[in-house]
Amino acid sequence: MRVRRAPYIVVFLLAGLVAGGVYLLGQPRAEIVRATVDVPVLTQITADMVETIRVSPADAPAGAARSSDEVVGSYAAVPILAGQAVDRRAVERTPGERALGFGAPLAAGQVAFALPVDPSQAVGAALAPGARVDVIAVPNALKTGGASGPAASPPASIVMGQGYLILALRTADGQPLTAASSSDSGAGALVAPKLGSVVIAIPAASESDFATQALASTFYLALSQPGTSP
Repeated sequence: MRVRRAPYIVVFLLAGLVAGGVYLLGQPRAEIVRATVDVPVLTQITADMVETIRVSPADAPAGAARSSDEVVGSYAAVPILAGQAVDRRAVERTPGERALGFGAPLAAGQVAFALPVDPSQAVGAALAPGARVDVIAVPNALKTGGASGPAASPPASIVMGQGYLILALRTADGQPLTAASSSDSGAGALVAPKLGSVVIAIPAASESDFATQALASTFYLALSQPGTSP
C-alpha cells in the first residue's frame, strides 16, 4: 500500500510555523525610538520626525531613547540620520548646549553676539550662562585715534541695552569657559583660563549697532536686576 506523504509534510510545515511564531511571540521585546527623517544639528525634534519600534533586547543600543517623550521637544546635538536609533546623548534640551557650548537658549528673532571683555570689565567674571546683563559701550581713544590726555573731554558712554541674556562665556582663544575649566585646568597648566568674551543674545536688528561699537568702544557689563529683559 502506497502512503501519501504530502499531507504529513504540510502538517509538519504548519506545525513548524506555529512553533516558530509562538517562540517569537514569547521572546521579550524592547521599545526604542528611531528617526523617520534626517534631523540636522540644532533642529527641534517633533513627533513626526521619530517613531517607536520594538526590537530584540540584544538589538537595542545601550543609549537609545525608549520613549518618544524623551526626545520630542529636544534639539539635535549632532546630525541624526533617517532610520537611526536616537541616542539620548545625541539630543539636548538647550539648543547649542553641546554643539556651541550654550548654557541658555537663543530665542527666535535674536542672534548670538560675542562681546570682547576682560574680567575687570565684566563684574570680575562673576557671570554665568542664563544671567542677564546691561551693556555699556565707552569710546576708546586707542581704537578711534582720538585725542587723549588731561585736556581731552571724557568720553560719552552709551547704554546699548539692559537685560541681555548670557548664552556662554569664552576664553580669549574661543574655548568655553566653565568653573571646571578654571579649577581642573591641570597641574601642568602655566596660566589658568580666563574670561575673554561673553556671548549674549541680542535682537537681530541691533547687530549692526553692536558691531559698530565693537570697532570704536570698550564694552562694560553690569548684572541686571532679576526680571529685566531688553
